[in-house]
Amino acid sequence: MIGRSSFAYVVALSLLSAGSAVAAEKVAIGMSTGVNQVPTVVGKAKGFFAEEGIDIELKPVNRGAIAIEAVAGGSIQFAESSHTSFFSAVAKGLPLEGVGVVSRGFFGRLIASNANADLKTLEDFKGKRVGTQVGTGMHMVIEMLLEKRNLTGESLGISNVRVNDMPAAMATGDTFDAVIGWDPAMERIVQSGYGKEVISTGDFMEMAGITYPFILSTTSDYLNANPDTVQGVVNAYAKAHKFITANPDEALNIYYEYLKTTGAELDEPTVKQMMFDVERFGGVAFTEADWQDLPATTQYLLKEGRIKAELDLDKIIHREIGEKAEAAVK
Repeated sequence: MIGRSSFAYVVALSLLSAGSAVAAEKVAIGMSTGVNQVPTVVGKAKGFFAEEGIDIELKPVNRGAIAIEAVAGGSIQFAESSHTSFFSAVAKGLPLEGVGVVSRGFFGRLIASNANADLKTLEDFKGKRVGTQVGTGMHMVIEMLLEKRNLTGESLGISNVRVNDMPAAMATGDTFDAVIGWDPAMERIVQSGYGKEVISTGDFMEMAGITYPFILSTTSDYLNANPDTVQGVVNAYAKAHKFITANPDEALNIYYEYLKTTGAELDEPTVKQMMFDVERFGGVAFTEADWQDLPATTQYLLKEGRIKAELDLDKIIHREIGEKAEAAVK
């Protein structure tokens, strides 16, 4: 028989154990398609979110703008999107806060038809027919770059075509002289023998002087009510960036296996090209290079009338959260 003092000890021990088994915080993240997904997928697979006390649910969407709408509507807690989508949403009055960098890197490549494979620069395509997906973040960067080089979309004969339709269009040999799109569609054109890369992703980034950060965002209300959870999520991303950099082969395998579960028919070399064509996973904290890209982008959006008022970046982007996360994983 247990004595009264022993019984009290057992009860106290049970309560202590129960208190330590706190349920993980459930969080859903909307992630748009593409290699910007990699840190999120790696973070879940390696248990980095779980280490931060977070039960993560991944919600793949076709575009970052869809994830943003879901966050604003309260059905998920975080969205991954291009910086242009984030700025457009904030300018429309959505109460969003940027809390970290999911990944970086432009994703457009210019693939010329075989008949134009000897051309080298954007200027060489004046008077040609160039297809790209109008209205995307990629297209906006191309517009900024053309302006910088005293070119216009009209001079390059730019026409709207969905990236997914570009391989079929280039297979005809006479629809476009070149297309600007993202992988895996661009790599399929090259592998099928219907075109050659003339301007790479890295070339575009260097010419435009951009880092093209994908921003992790949440609502102002969620950030104010759950600062520790937000920090934990960003910490997990920081761990994922560090892991990808230190273990590129394992990170590639994790993402490749994930893509197979989605039905994507990509070979491993193509996935590797997508992941490591430029430096994408350099940390969640906004860098000084990012901080040059972001205001330049907002100014262009303002000039083109895509946003109606200037944005105060210091009020909508919390640089300290990413900096704290990076300090924690060093």
